[in-house]
Amino acid sequence: MHAISFSFNYQNIIAGQGFQLAFAGMTIVFTALVLVSIFIALLPKVLVVLNRLIPEVHHHTAAPKQRETSDETAIAAAIGFALHTQQQPR
Repeated sequence: MHAISFSFNYQNIIAGQGFQLAFAGMTIVFTALVLVSIFIALLPKVLVVLNRLIPEVHHHTAAPKQRETSDETAIAAAIGFALHTQQQPR
């Protein structure tokens, strides 16, 4: 097997165009982040326009039925209240 030796210095980076590659990578990432931030900033305005073109569908449903209270329910509530007040410490 051959021994591989690495020599790390700036001359190897300059010769291999490392600075140009790093700058290109940073430019690509910066551009992508700017585009994402512009998209997020414009999203509410785009959704308003889109809502005008494709309105939200409103489902027409009947109102929920009201429960009828009977005398038994009122009597049970009164008994519960009386028991609760009797058991409270004074």
